[in-house]
Amino acid sequence: MALFGHIQLDRHYLANLSWFSILTLTAKHVHVLSLFGSAKEICKLASDELRPVLGTLENNVRCVKLKDTDALFKKDRAVMLYIFHRLLDHGSVRDLVLTRCPDPKLLTWILQRSSREQCTASQADLQHLKAFEVVETEKSCEHRANTCSHKTNLPPEPQTPGAILLNRSSRETDDNMGTIPIKRPRLDVVEKAETVETDAACSAFDFFSRLPMDSDCPFPSFAPLCSLNGEVCPEGQIHSLVLQVCKDEISRVVSPLLPSWLCLRSLHFHSDWAIEQADVLGLVEALRLLFESPACSLTDLSIGTVSCSMPVGTLLVQLLTACPALKSLSLEASPISPLPGCHPMSTAQPAHATGFSLERLSVRFPQESVNLESFALLLKSAPGLTTLHLIGIHLGGHKLGPLLQSLPESSPELKTLSLEDANLANCHSEVLHLLNNSKLEDVKFKDCRLLEKCQMKEDFLGAFVAALKGLSSLRSLTLSQNRLANSITVLADLFSGNSTCKIQKLDISSNYILPMGLLEFGKLLENRPPPAGLTIDVRFNPLDRDPQVTEQALLKLRPLCHVITDSWNSRTTMADHISVM
Repeated sequence: MALFGHIQLDRHYLANLSWFSILTLTAKHVHVLSLFGSAKEICKLASDELRPVLGTLENNVRCVKLKDTDALFKKDRAVMLYIFHRLLDHGSVRDLVLTRCPDPKLLTWILQRSSREQCTASQADLQHLKAFEVVETEKSCEHRANTCSHKTNLPPEPQTPGAILLNRSSRETDDNMGTIPIKRPRLDVVEKAETVETDAACSAFDFFSRLPMDSDCPFPSFAPLCSLNGEVCPEGQIHSLVLQVCKDEISRVVSPLLPSWLCLRSLHFHSDWAIEQADVLGLVEALRLLFESPACSLTDLSIGTVSCSMPVGTLLVQLLTACPALKSLSLEASPISPLPGCHPMSTAQPAHATGFSLERLSVRFPQESVNLESFALLLKSAPGLTTLHLIGIHLGGHKLGPLLQSLPESSPELKTLSLEDANLANCHSEVLHLLNNSKLEDVKFKDCRLLEKCQMKEDFLGAFVAALKGLSSLRSLTLSQNRLANSITVLADLFSGNSTCKIQKLDISSNYILPMGLLEFGKLLENRPPPAGLTIDVRFNPLDRDPQVTEQALLKLRPLCHVITDSWNSRTTMADHISVM
């Protein structure tokens, strides 16, 4: 707000502070920096006046979020690139969130910050930086001056004012196999540059504002400018990358760069379009090359909507076979019709997959028919799984039931189970078997049709509650969007008798619970006090139908537990819902 002039300096606690002082003080507390909109004000950080503020941000910012890079880098692109370079390569940024980057060259330049094989300076860069077009090098490496190789291990040479240190990413060799590093240019050569002044007092803004930066020009190296102040450009170490990519950027930009992202620990892909099967398979191959390196650090992978004809289980096995050291994997799948002459990949492959290190798995299944056989085989290959989140399994109990039945055996270490938008109406016996034979700590059945087509609701709920009471490890239970209505009174038995239940969170939101039903639930809890620290979520229920009864219910519940409620208008919401239908 201070940078864009939105802070009123006439306030009593700011009256004696200058604009620069406010920026200097507040920059110390910024850990997440979001850059979006016009670059006009942001570019001020490269000026001489605000350079100390940029330095403070370099030391403190841990996460940078770039939104709509097309607008950010449309004008003053060289200055914006310099600021971004300072934050990522010289600063402490480890997390990068990148949204909408339609320029593939810019995307490539940014994503190279995740690589340990960056090229710090090249002759192509120098041709773009006209002040430094003449560089004296050994004769034997002149014919290679237009190429850029790999990372250098040479220690930096001492700096002198106005001198430029060009880091080569590997050493060139002459005919005698000797090493020939690129040398620094002589001061007299640099001083002859006509386009840009190169004394140490030259600001980044003045320096780069004179560079031609149209869309066809290569991106500059910032080693020359940084070295004017006696610095050697380091390489950024991005550990977490959240990337929203356009349709063609997976194959054109991401997959070619991915094998070099050795310092990356967490990678999340999002796309406005479904990622097609060919791109997915190319991504799998790139991941395989990445994991072949012993220096690979990636343990967390999330891929947005994938349009693939192969079964979800088969695709997951391919991903995990390519990335055997992954600890966390998330995948969203959408259906696709096989092209004429194309055949889906065999589902027999998962039977041979063993030894996965996976601990957390989240899968959103396509809306159409789901093959759960290959998925069940996958779970057997990941015995260390502790968290399982499944969304969108609409099949009947003849397929989902066996999967739930096998979970205690295939995933003995499972602690968190989340089923969302699933059909458990015909899986009651399997659900009870799972609860009676597991060590679950967090159970979430959201929008799972638990009582749909259930003629004896109280009988099932009684057995369900009995199984939960025997699950001494349980700490959190979510039953939202299951239309429990006034049947929630049965849940009060969780705390009756010699119950070992130590639940701390009970979510019964969005269940069409009426005020009288909540009041009865509160009365029962008065006689069966829950454990201390219990939180009950009753939001999005039509409790506004009778405010007085609702208030009576809350008066009974609040001394016993923490109640999360709201002022939800059920009548307006229902009217809107019916109008849409």
